[in-house]
Amino acid sequence: MGELLSCVGLSKEYKDADNKVTVLNNLNFSINKAEQVAIVGSSGSGKSTLLHLLGALDKPSEGSVFFEGNNIYEFTSRQQALFRNQSLGFVYQFHHLLPEFSALENVAMPLMIGKVPIKTANQRALTMLDKVGLANRKGHKPAELSGGERQRVAIARALVTEPKLILADEPTGNLDQKTGESIYQLLSDLRAQMQTSFVVVTHDIKLANRLDRSLNLVEGCLTASNTSKA
Repeated sequence: MGELLSCVGLSKEYKDADNKVTVLNNLNFSINKAEQVAIVGSSGSGKSTLLHLLGALDKPSEGSVFFEGNNIYEFTSRQQALFRNQSLGFVYQFHHLLPEFSALENVAMPLMIGKVPIKTANQRALTMLDKVGLANRKGHKPAELSGGERQRVAIARALVTEPKLILADEPTGNLDQKTGESIYQLLSDLRAQMQTSFVVVTHDIKLANRLDRSLNLVEGCLTASNTSKA
């Protein structure tokens, strides 16, 4: 498949008064194209911090993250913004949809931020809503959608720019089992259609075990948990 992203010696430390707190310690791992990888660990283990570093939303204390061979921490601020807009998609436990906008407008937002003409952005957003089974809900605002529907809209928004990597933080954590299962099936279908890679932070062991690989984050270090077929 080929390597998409790699971390080399990635560490993150915080200073608390006179104390130094190590959140991530010398992480070395890679993600292949079209691969789904789960990151599991207890609350406070640094999973979200790791996603922030992978998405260039924070800077490491040491180490590098390479995306298609380029060190993302050597990018200018503008290059990092373009990288996040064009190459990455973000999905969170709480969808973070804009309440005053329709599903279509929420999905089109990353394209419009990227200066795509409104008509083209709306057409692409509608196509993506259709992929997640919500084309008929395009005019509904978030308050008019179920929790599962809102998460599907959030996934459509993350994918509308056709990014190469999705960073997902507890995407099924706020959903019931049946709806969570539908989200997993959706991620699998979209991976097959679009060859997108996924890094999924989750407490859902069933979800983690169904992805290509599962990594445990314990005391700032990553260890392989299992290998399973998505």
